[in-house]
Amino acid sequence: MMKKGFGILTVLLVLIIIFCVKGTVMSMENHERAKQNHYYAALEEDYLESARDLLNGEGYTDCGINLMRVTYEDGSREYTVLIHHRRLERLSEEEKGELRSLLSREEFQDEGCSFRYDL
Repeated sequence: MMKKGFGILTVLLVLIIIFCVKGTVMSMENHERAKQNHYYAALEEDYLESARDLLNGEGYTDCGINLMRVTYEDGSREYTVLIHHRRLERLSEEEKGELRSLLSREEFQDEGCSFRYDL
């Protein structure tokens, strides 16, 4: 009877230790993910500001810029930039390509990030 109680107690203690270690590891992963999200949020704000300045300089004042992102499990990010301005509808595909090229120069350089523009 004594050996059976000792075995159950040992199994319970091992399970408690496993859950505590798992909780610590998950907490560290969440902290790292939050730190990374904060880093990218600052980059995104800088990008939006520089894109808005560039568009203002090109004569597209008060345009709407939407930056949407998809974050994949491997940590890579795909950004879609939607730009709204009535003058953009009148541009040819070649002119839109030139504007996309100008905007791509403002992108933050990160191997895990890709940008797509919808004008």
